[in-house]
Amino acid sequence: MGQDSVHGARTTRQWRGHVFPWISAVCLILIYGVPTACVFVLLRWSAFHVWAGVVTPIVWTLVFLISAGVLSLPHQFAVTPGKVRRDVNNRSYFHRRLYGLCWTAVYYNKPAYYLSLTVPLFKWMVFRLFGYRGSMNFTIYPDTWIRDLPLLKFEDGVYVSNRATLGTNMVLSNGFLLVGEITLRAKALVGHLAMLAPGVVLEPRAEVGVGTGIGIRTTLEAGAFVAPCCMIEHGVRIGKNAAVGGHSYVGSGSRICDGVKLPAGAVVAPRTTVRDWSQAKSLEPVESRHERSLRDASGKGDARNVEMTGGELLVLR
Repeated sequence: MGQDSVHGARTTRQWRGHVFPWISAVCLILIYGVPTACVFVLLRWSAFHVWAGVVTPIVWTLVFLISAGVLSLPHQFAVTPGKVRRDVNNRSYFHRRLYGLCWTAVYYNKPAYYLSLTVPLFKWMVFRLFGYRGSMNFTIYPDTWIRDLPLLKFEDGVYVSNRATLGTNMVLSNGFLLVGEITLRAKALVGHLAMLAPGVVLEPRAEVGVGTGIGIRTTLEAGAFVAPCCMIEHGVRIGKNAAVGGHSYVGSGSRICDGVKLPAGAVVAPRTTVRDWSQAKSLEPVESRHERSLRDASGKGDARNVEMTGGELLVLR
């Protein structure tokens, strides 16, 4: 009796895994089939007149975007912060996957997605249908990675460069998915190839430079600036008008106080509080013996005689 109950519960939990491929197929057929059918009807009704050929691409794109957005609506309740097991038999993950299927159908259809970002009416329609509720006065590009639109919180004037990643979800090695909001307040800027993890907050006028990674639940306060190619770990707080120099590392749980300017190449250990300029200056990287030898040789005009041998610098006289 007990074994029958366990088997019945397992079967109940696994039905989503069995039907997921079929539901996915039906969604894709509707997303691509409905606009194609509308175009076919339009062409037949117009007797293939030239004007119908002109408007056909716009009609197909509009119906395609609406179809994908409407099909995502029943699944948006599952796009919430937290940890989710990556198993389609899990109710939340099942609906996340179907929401993602609808969104990526739009995102990877670059001509249609480009039009949706270019035409203000299309942009408003697509983002609202997929659950975004923030300001529409923002700039984003077709190759900027976004996924969970209900978890994006943009204010006026936000600028997200091309090929940046707004990672509202992160795959974990233990079989779970970490999901969190990303908040970009007024006139925040995210640079080319920058990466933001779940829970990141950029306060007004905060800026993340080119190729910089920002860890989970890290906050840049108003006017903060992180220069290119930095690695900012998890749970860091960078104060108002503070700045982190290029190629720097800031460990998890650290705090850079208001107005502090870290030099380029600085290394801040985890859980460190940098309170003033003198402390920040002490984090400046020390010139290595190799670098001094190279600089000295270059200063004497012998840069062409500098060679690397066995891991050491030799200046040939």
